[in-house]
Amino acid sequence: MIEVISQGEEPLAAEALAAAFRDTPLTRAVVRSQRPGRRLRSTRQGMRLTLASARRDGLRYRARPPGGPVLGALVGAPSEALPLPAPAASLQLRAWFGQGLRVVLRWAEVARALERVHPSEPHHYLALLGVDPAEQGRGTGTALLARFLAAVDAAGRPSYLETDRPENLAFYGRHGFEVQREIRLVGLPVWCLWRPARPASTEETR
Repeated sequence: MIEVISQGEEPLAAEALAAAFRDTPLTRAVVRSQRPGRRLRSTRQGMRLTLASARRDGLRYRARPPGGPVLGALVGAPSEALPLPAPAASLQLRAWFGQGLRVVLRWAEVARALERVHPSEPHHYLALLGVDPAEQGRGTGTALLARFLAAVDAAGRPSYLETDRPENLAFYGRHGFEVQREIRLVGLPVWCLWRPARPASTEETR
């Protein structure tokens, strides 16, 4: 059920991620639209860019039952691969047209602000973890995160992420993440979380 995202699955993974992030505080503040459909279309374009950027050096996992839809997805990367390479110019232009210039510029400012507080210590970065709202609460996010953390622990690395949703703090806390700092972006609180390196479990290293 949890597998690496193939290039052919990118649109399906982008759809699940867009649904998951459509109504987050940052998405609402950056897209600045009261229409869910407008936010969904804009977010879908951003997710496609991120997934394409992570093809070579990123960690990309999806949750998908056999023959079924993609229910959720995760994108991460080792810190030495950051920033991820830009995708093809044609894909960027299509995404920018779909998002609109002002939205693109606001997301770029958010990215620059996050980059300024990003840890310098080598680590694995959890860039995106999202589950389709209809599937949330059924363990899909936990399964995706467990797959990512297994890779992190096998590499003997700490991990880092940001979240703009306070309800996520308890979820990540259960998996060893602690709040490192709180910052404000576009007037909203964003929490930066860190998980120290852990040895891989016996099962993972067999």
